[in-house]
Amino acid sequence: MRAFIKGLGALALLTALLLGAVEVVAFFARRIGRQMFHGVNPTVSAAAVAAMSTVAVAVATLVIGRYFERRAAVETEIRSSKIPVYSRLVESLLRMILRGEAAASGTEEMVEELRQITPQLIAWASDDVLVEWSRFKRSIAEASTDSERESALFDLEKLLMAIRRDYGHKGRTVKEGDLLGLFINDANELLTRRRNSARSRPTH
Repeated sequence: MRAFIKGLGALALLTALLLGAVEVVAFFARRIGRQMFHGVNPTVSAAAVAAMSTVAVAVATLVIGRYFERRAAVETEIRSSKIPVYSRLVESLLRMILRGEAAASGTEEMVEELRQITPQLIAWASDDVLVEWSRFKRSIAEASTDSERESALFDLEKLLMAIRRDYGHKGRTVKEGDLLGLFINDANELLTRRRNSARSRPTH
């Protein structure tokens, strides 16, 4: 339902832009036509201006319509390409975590997954997903203590939230710890320690 409403809103916006652009083209066509046929018989001039406006509007409608068609095709292509990449990324990360390998950032399997997925993410991922992926990679690579590894899990959750947003989910009711709770048994304990640590930090 949300996707339908979002698509309907985008269609309405594109329609408004198209109509506005056509109206601008028609305005300039009429203005140029009046200047070109200034001093000519009013009846002939009016007919000529009307014909010019009709042709200009038809050409503008065709050009603008083709532009939006190409843009929609590109967006569809990008979406169809990023979905398999996101699915593979999420499945790989969850598989590693559920097997207890999340902390072993130096394993051959982890390195290979990062090597194969990262170029595809650079090509297809949204800016938000790409940023969160970069932050998660750095945090998991630098994690050497339990506290740092727990923090990396929350970076993973931010990555998952960014992927969901790119799929079209608003995520307004999904809070910190909700996604981790789907595959981490002690997610509540992790969240409690994280909040206590945040409260204990000195404020400046």
